[in-house]
Amino acid sequence: MAVKAQQKAAPAGNGGKAEKYAEHLAVGMTSRSFASKGDRTKYRLKIAAAQALEEIGYQDVKVSDICTYADVALGTFYVYYRDKNEIAIEVVLDFVEHLYDRARQVGRGTGEFDAILNTNRFFVAAYRANAGLMQCHLQLQSQLPEFRQLWRPRHQTWIENLARSISRRGNYKEDMPGSAVAVAHALEGMVFHYLYAVIVSRDSLFDQEGLSGDEDLALMLSTLWYRAVYCKDPPGR
Repeated sequence: MAVKAQQKAAPAGNGGKAEKYAEHLAVGMTSRSFASKGDRTKYRLKIAAAQALEEIGYQDVKVSDICTYADVALGTFYVYYRDKNEIAIEVVLDFVEHLYDRARQVGRGTGEFDAILNTNRFFVAAYRANAGLMQCHLQLQSQLPEFRQLWRPRHQTWIENLARSISRRGNYKEDMPGSAVAVAHALEGMVFHYLYAVIVSRDSLFDQEGLSGDEDLALMLSTLWYRAVYCKDPPGR
């Protein structure tokens, strides 16, 4: 399979390592079993699509590009997928689910602030490693209703999990404005849109904001999150 060599992403502090999603999928070629040769070929196309979407982008990628990355004939693609939209939706949805799963893992078994910090360290590293797929995610949301229909319930589940954590562990009380769900939406939006602007869009407005690197970025976002949820400063800071 023609998968180009790619540089590994930097470790995400105590939150673990965030890798390129195409590399994560490629590991599955050797670690999982396939019921048939066709299943294996379809998985190769999925890896190739993840790599092509990351490097070329949703707007410009063509089916022929995906076939080139997978080293298969053009006709082979259409045995398994209708068009580039179908495979892009599958890959990006699975990518987002992968991020949610990893984020839940890195926040387990730690103190209140460390859980938030490790999660944000992971997301910073994940955005760095997969800036192209994060851009595809936003583009599919805005351009494909069928993607939105599939993504929204997954996103809502993530928000509801955050809301339950806020209600259980935080000091944001029922008599305060909004609800735990509203707070979860606001905080998740803060992290998503800020990281998107800094890492994906590379907005020059953020160049002079006094952040010396990704650790400072994760600390700032985590401090804001902790203060919003617990109504106090992080311990020891």
